[in-house]
Amino acid sequence: MTWLLLDADMLLFQAVVAAEVEIEWCPDIITTHLPLKEVRYIFTELVETKKRQADADKFCCCWTSNTNFRKEVEPTYKANRNKLDRRKPVGFRAARQWAEAAFPSECWYNLEADDILGILGTRNQERTVIWSGDKDLKQIPGLHLTNDGEIITINQLQADAYFYRQTLTGDSTDGYPGCPGVGPKTAEKLIPEEGFTEASAWRTVVEQYKKKGLGADYALTQARLARILRETEYTFDEIQLWTPPTIQYDQATTPSTKE
Repeated sequence: MTWLLLDADMLLFQAVVAAEVEIEWCPDIITTHLPLKEVRYIFTELVETKKRQADADKFCCCWTSNTNFRKEVEPTYKANRNKLDRRKPVGFRAARQWAEAAFPSECWYNLEADDILGILGTRNQERTVIWSGDKDLKQIPGLHLTNDGEIITINQLQADAYFYRQTLTGDSTDGYPGCPGVGPKTAEKLIPEEGFTEASAWRTVVEQYKKKGLGADYALTQARLARILRETEYTFDEIQLWTPPTIQYDQATTPSTKE
């Protein structure tokens, strides 16, 4: 029995963009229209394609909530997406309403689709395959369906190492900067898989931030923004914010003031 978890936000975005029709009424007036029937057809075909590629017996569409716990960690998280150049395509909300009702779906309060994928994907109750075009999901161990239709395995070490690298590099798309001057290649050199431990990786992360005049508190905020939740970090609507391996807090929601 194989269960396929889909990043439905991304899949629907692809369907809506593909179905959009631009009409030039006159040289000064151009409008964009969305034939929802076409969206339904394209989205259904995309879902069926992913199911065939994963040889899935069942599937679930995971959707992002309209609230996000990361904005409580850092109010500017994804603030850049409110700009006009990051608007949702025409008709996206209507298309999502249809898709959520038409397909098996999960949308959990305060979570992004990535988090639902991470939580369900690490429960290990059955063979689970995750599809998302978002590179952030590389920090979730398990089976992943690539955009080329190949199923790959990301082990625990690879997933953990990627998380610490992501804490260093940040994500400009999501609006958190990471450590200044540290890109993916540098992060990979700083946190190699050989000899990896979480304690040593976190020390490296903090050291890099301190070199840039930033402290452990700032590094912790970046880590919590980067972290995709796993099964042990979400219980009955309660989110357990990520805690560094070498530092303990009285409450998971209280950042350390130590450096």
